[in-house]
Amino acid sequence: QFLPQLQTTFLKALNDANRQVRLKAAAALGHLIVIHTRADPLFSELHTGVKSAEDPAIRETMLQALRGVISPAGDRVSEALRKSVYQTLTNMLSHPEDVTRSAAAGCLGALARWLNPDQLCATLTDNLLQDDVSVDWTLRHGRSAALMVALKEGPSFVYTDDYAEKINRTLLGYLVADRVPIVMNGVRGLGYLFQHMMRNSVKIPQTLLSPFCRTMNHTNNEVKQLVARVCSYLARTEPALSPEFLKAALPMLVNGTKEKNGYVKANSELSLVTVLRLRQGDTTQQQCLNLLDGGARDALSDVITKNLRKVANQPEGKEEELDDTLLT
Repeated sequence: QFLPQLQTTFLKALNDANRQVRLKAAAALGHLIVIHTRADPLFSELHTGVKSAEDPAIRETMLQALRGVISPAGDRVSEALRKSVYQTLTNMLSHPEDVTRSAAAGCLGALARWLNPDQLCATLTDNLLQDDVSVDWTLRHGRSAALMVALKEGPSFVYTDDYAEKINRTLLGYLVADRVPIVMNGVRGLGYLFQHMMRNSVKIPQTLLSPFCRTMNHTNNEVKQLVARVCSYLARTEPALSPEFLKAALPMLVNGTKEKNGYVKANSELSLVTVLRLRQGDTTQQQCLNLLDGGARDALSDVITKNLRKVANQPEGKEEELDDTLLT
């Protein structure tokens, strides 16, 4: 009997002037939907809120709240309402406001796993995997964000035999895009795909690993930092990283520690400390050194002695969210 009152309170708080209050309300609704017996009215309210919000700041938190209920309970919505939400989100993929576009793309990516096979096929074939470089960059960016989130939240529904090859091609296309935000979504998307492959004991093909590692040579320092952060993320979330990933990523991260830019250098060092699990002893470090050939092994050993021991003794920093479609 609390639920209706809680729902009303949280929905009202989504319009609060204070951003942190709105974000907390969005998170609370994500918990509430799990124990709610009737999901439709809440989805409907949030959907209306997204469509009617004139203030971009309110619209963004409405979208975050919508995503928060889609992720755990997108299967509990009536087909008609899911279709209607889907239509709204698809139309927002090229929204002129960056944050709105990203948040809507995140919602669509989260919704992908709950679509019926025909809807999913249409979403991927006609939209997310349509990587036409001549379209307005905002649409391409929205699509790249939605595909990245779909690979994060529902890889086993999306990365199937029917679509795997096309997804690989699309992600590789993003890595060489002329807009940095699209390149960064390509890097994130590959990170989530590598995670899915490792969890299912699938060997990561060199055709994906090599371009991912080459992105450490990108002209933009934010892209380089992200490549290092993706490696950290994988080392934190996976008990063991696959040998083919380590063979490719370790020399690339060693090169990152030699970068002039202080942020790239620091991110590469922190990533190596995490990947080698230096804070937990020497076992992983030894296994990783054994994987590498002469020159690469010596270079890694050198960096461990000169830089990484010192970094490993510093307190561990706060984990940064990899998925930038989520508001923090």
